[in-house]
Amino acid sequence: MKYWFVIGLIFLNLMLVKGLSASELFDDNLNQIEKLLQTDVTQAESMIDSMLSTLDQLTPQQAARFYTLTSIKHLYSAEHQLADKALDTALSFTPSEEVLTQIYLYKVTVNILLKDYEKAFSILQFNLSRIKEFEDTQLKVASYVRLLNILLDLTAYDEMLSTAKLVLNLNQGKDSKNECYAMLYHAVATLKLTQYSQANSLFKQSEVYCAENGQPLIEAMSIKGQGISYFELDKYAVAKPLLEDALERYEGFKFQIEINDVKAYLSKIYFYEGNFDKAQQYAEELNGLNEEKINIDVKKQANEVLAMLASKNGDFGKAYQHQVVAHALDLQALNEVNHKQNAYQMARFTSAEKERENQSLLQEHEIMMQQKDLILKEKSSSIMFSTLLFGVCVGLGLLLLTAWFQRNKFRQQAQRDGLTGIFNRKTGQDLAENELVNVLSQSSQYSVLILDLDHFKTINDRFGHATGDWTLKKVTRVVQDIIRPTDIFCRLGGEEFAVYFPHTDELTALKVAESIRHEIEQINTKYSGHNFSISVSGGVSSLDKDDLSVDPILKRADIALYKSKKTGRNKVLAYQPSFE
Repeated sequence: MKYWFVIGLIFLNLMLVKGLSASELFDDNLNQIEKLLQTDVTQAESMIDSMLSTLDQLTPQQAARFYTLTSIKHLYSAEHQLADKALDTALSFTPSEEVLTQIYLYKVTVNILLKDYEKAFSILQFNLSRIKEFEDTQLKVASYVRLLNILLDLTAYDEMLSTAKLVLNLNQGKDSKNECYAMLYHAVATLKLTQYSQANSLFKQSEVYCAENGQPLIEAMSIKGQGISYFELDKYAVAKPLLEDALERYEGFKFQIEINDVKAYLSKIYFYEGNFDKAQQYAEELNGLNEEKINIDVKKQANEVLAMLASKNGDFGKAYQHQVVAHALDLQALNEVNHKQNAYQMARFTSAEKERENQSLLQEHEIMMQQKDLILKEKSSSIMFSTLLFGVCVGLGLLLLTAWFQRNKFRQQAQRDGLTGIFNRKTGQDLAENELVNVLSQSSQYSVLILDLDHFKTINDRFGHATGDWTLKKVTRVVQDIIRPTDIFCRLGGEEFAVYFPHTDELTALKVAESIRHEIEQINTKYSGHNFSISVSGGVSSLDKDDLSVDPILKRADIALYKSKKTGRNKVLAYQPSFE
């Protein structure tokens, strides 16, 4: 820090000799820091530290920029609380509209990383409504770029793809940084929609463009995207050098989140190539990360690799433990996505409600003015006025009715699985817990069935994800035709489902489960356009005297399911203590 302070003083004297004022020098320093955050984070940190002693000389606008750039530095180091604090400080300097927009956008990112989704999406909606009337296209482009990151986090890939195309159309290459981000997100959305070859081509285009326009961080992300595309195409030998290149670039930025993600992919590639020591090294490093929610996905992948390594070494007990942990982390990640999606829908709904409320107030004001004018002009026009008032009241009534239907629509979307239409995991478990309370109060029976499609990944790989979706929908309809209306049917995630049977003993639940298994086995797949067989494995468990919630019953059913898978698949077993 001392070295940079001395350099700063020398640079200041040189600029003064050249005729630059101190204020102009500070602007140059801030511009240089902003550029270095995209190319050399270590040097940027040094410059930020060197400016700390001159903060009292900065103008309010310069101070707002300084603390905004400081927050970016903290984001790279995963210091999310410090980043949020720096942004709050930046807001206190009453920044310009351009800097204010940038602060709001980073506030959205920080609050997502802090898992305060309600606050994040409220800020996002506020900023989008704020810039709606701006004529500055680049402010809109910057906000839409931030929205792309949020849509990625929400797994809303179709909306993400259309928004990326909108940004590219609005920007027209005017801002190279936003153009890079839009090109990158366009490729990411295509990748997430499983169009791997097309995604690889788009990632290559963004790599070339961003390299030419001085955006090395986005260039690194594009190289990583190409590596993941080849990984999904099972071309591990091509994917490995790309991911290793991306890792080296991310380490230069100290971008810990991306470093961990790349290592998760590399640990799998090293395992598939037989480099078990390297695979174990990365997997154990990732599994040792703290329990923050941002590490859920990489820890899940690490446990999958550790399970494969343990199985290869014949330690099947340890392999099972790692698989259980990976499954639990997968469910936790699914819960996080559902939480974010619900918060995002609620923020959008709240924003729409406020806009409707403002429109209603404007309409009411207009009515009052019309009423006053009519009374002053001619009292005999009361009939016409009454007719007008009645029409407006009907309009307001229709507006409120529309809002009510919209609210119910959002509530239903938050409770249902988007593909199959049945309850999602959270809603299903909440309903199941409520039914369990009734069962316990009546000293009745309660059973749980967990179903998992056998070799579902093979169906996706051989026939495509459209056929996989057809399979999930068909299986869902079969189960719905067999269970009672009072039973609770939900999708836990992927190809795994749960059925909760209130007032049902284990033997009855097992018979229903066997009927479901048999009917699924009889499904005629020719209507999907392909010929293949479908089978399902299941586990059943019932209420124990010590159970006070659904969780222990669900856990035992999961153990029984694992036993069904392990002993040949296409069967349903009731839980036995010996399974553990």
